[in-house]
Amino acid sequence: MKKLAVVFAGLLLLSAFYACQKDKLGEYNPKSKIEKIYDESDGRYMKEHWLWDDVMLKRIDYYRKSGNLDYSQNYIYDGKHLSRIEMGEQYSEFLYDGDQLTTINTYDGSHKVETYTFTYEKKKVTHISIIKDLFAKNFVPGVPMNFFLPANDKVLKTINPDNGSKREDYNYSKAEIDFIWDGDNVQYMKMHLTRPDSIQKLTFTYVYDQGVNPFNGFFILFPERQLLNDNPSYLFCSKNNVVSVFVTDEYDVHSHSDSFTYGYEYYKKTPTKVYTTFINHKTGLMDSTLLYSYQYLY
Repeated sequence: MKKLAVVFAGLLLLSAFYACQKDKLGEYNPKSKIEKIYDESDGRYMKEHWLWDDVMLKRIDYYRKSGNLDYSQNYIYDGKHLSRIEMGEQYSEFLYDGDQLTTINTYDGSHKVETYTFTYEKKKVTHISIIKDLFAKNFVPGVPMNFFLPANDKVLKTINPDNGSKREDYNYSKAEIDFIWDGDNVQYMKMHLTRPDSIQKLTFTYVYDQGVNPFNGFFILFPERQLLNDNPSYLFCSKNNVVSVFVTDEYDVHSHSDSFTYGYEYYKKTPTKVYTTFINHKTGLMDSTLLYSYQYLY
């Protein structure tokens, strides 16, 4: 694990395209372009194959552990702007005011599932408002891996612990997300979720390395999957890589906190392997695991 960098305390976030260096949402043109992502957590196998047309990402093929193709996502552009992501009858559309991304709508067939509205200050996103249709209560979109700092199962347990409630009880109809910046990285992310019978408040505090985040600006089909459900620490808008996340959860039915840490191996400043360490504050136990490796088009 040469050049492995690990910093104590830690989590992830996102889904459509953002370039913090350019202060433009809707454009994704990283210097190091991912070609393949390998799952290393349970026997090594190729999980994703990214296909590019010059500087633009055109398609991602997702594979099962058996090697069979699971599904594909297609990326469609209007000039340099991402305009649509498609996966069968499910798709997202991206709306702009000039060069500024203002809205993302996600659909299942002809039915609108979610709406994301962006607010900016000094060309940086400071707030995202999410409205979910009641139809989405039992809606389960395809979940692409797209985890740069994947703590999905452990994050879910942190945010939605098993306290006897049914899974649908954690559904929400509205979410308000605030971003507090420190230079080109988000230092704090604060969420306010309106649940069916309660309110949940989450705060994520991040620490970064000096490496280049190759997912800076990357969006998936359903941003909600990364923002709230699966990867709420995957920061699509931060320039560097998250090495630690501290989570506090204030909920009507519980209140607690947890930390997550991450480590990397690099080629120059670009991560090639990702490790995670989960620290349980109650037991003090630590669990470090190699999660993913990345192959780039250099």
